[in-house]
Amino acid sequence: MPAPKIRHFVLPELAAGLPGDLLDAGYIDALEFSSLSQEFEADGARFEDCAFTSLNALTLSLRAARLIQCELNQVNAPVFQGTGVHLNDVRISHSRFGSADAADSTWDSVIVQNCKFGWLNLRGAKLRDVEFRNCQFDELDLGEATRVRFTDCRTAVLAAHQAKLNSVELQGLDFASVDGIPGLRGASINSLQLSGLAEQLAVHVGLKITY
Repeated sequence: MPAPKIRHFVLPELAAGLPGDLLDAGYIDALEFSSLSQEFEADGARFEDCAFTSLNALTLSLRAARLIQCELNQVNAPVFQGTGVHLNDVRISHSRFGSADAADSTWDSVIVQNCKFGWLNLRGAKLRDVEFRNCQFDELDLGEATRVRFTDCRTAVLAAHQAKLNSVELQGLDFASVDGIPGLRGASINSLQLSGLAEQLAVHVGLKITY
């Protein structure tokens, strides 16, 4: 199965970003927003070569924003509003999100590692060349995904009602239950996961199981 194609990038020297830099929600380049504890709202902004470090925001709002070659590290946001956000060449690490709504978003060449999510909503989203490493979800709701890999990840609920998967590796995602079995078409799983899904698969194809 084709592996995700992750593009490497190196951030330039960054200047300190201030809350006032977010007011016009325009083009923001080569800034590091660090150690801020406040509402973080930048809907519709374009960030290029930026870093977000040690942020504590009750609400992190990036609806319809565009992040290009950006890093998010140690971000804590109980509420993430990211409907329609575009992530191009982005690294997210050691962060914690509660309700993370990324519906109708676009992810291209993204790595997410050592992160915890309450609910990650990716319905209507398009993911291409994305890796999740050592991440935990209470609920993961998938959309359209191509060349996506999970490694050492776990979720209580995997929702695939609206999923359209192509070359998606789920072997590294430990899930307790799956909603929307037909949406898993195009993914790969291991034999242990298959045995856990046996009863749901049987119901889906109309088989009767006798004990």
